[in-house]
Amino acid sequence: MTVNDRPLPHDRAPRPGEKVRRHHDGCLGCGDVEPGLHLSFVAGEDLTVTSVLDVAHWQQGGPGVVHGGVVAAALDETMGALQAFFGRPAVTAELTTSYRKPIPVGTQLYLWARVEEREGRKTWTTGTARLDGPDGPVAAEGRGLFIDIRRDHFDGSAVRAVNP
Repeated sequence: MTVNDRPLPHDRAPRPGEKVRRHHDGCLGCGDVEPGLHLSFVAGEDLTVTSVLDVAHWQQGGPGVVHGGVVAAALDETMGALQAFFGRPAVTAELTTSYRKPIPVGTQLYLWARVEEREGRKTWTTGTARLDGPDGPVAAEGRGLFIDIRRDHFDGSAVRAVNP
C-alpha cells in the first residue's frame, strides 16, 4: 500500500526517533559478536534510518583506511534495517557500493538509508556513508534490493536444500 507513491509502514513500525530493534544477536552488522560492526539504528522521517560506525583498526584495508568490504557491509546492514518498517524478514538480493573518498581508521562514518520503492516482496533502497558528521562529505553510496522471505528461511531446511 502506498500514499503519494511512497510505501506505508506497518502499524508497529518504529516511529521517528525510536531505536530499530536488531534482527538477531549473532549478526556481524548489528549483533554482539566480536569482532563486529555493532551498528544500532534510529528510525527517521519518511522511511529512513541512521547509524554511526566507529572505524576501528581491525577494519583496515589499505594502510590507514577502512577496507571497502566493511563499508559495503555497513551500508548493506543499514539498508537492511529498513525492513523494520514492514515487519517482514528480508535478504539482500542486490547490493551496489560506490566509493567516493578514503575513510581513515579512527574516524566515524555516519550512515543513512531510505526506502525508495516497494512492490510485492521487493524493496529498493539507497544509502550514504558520510565523514565527520551527518552532513559531512559523502564517502560512499549504496543501492540495494531486498526480497521478503518466509520466517522459516533460516531454520536450516532452506540451507540444506541448497547445500545437500
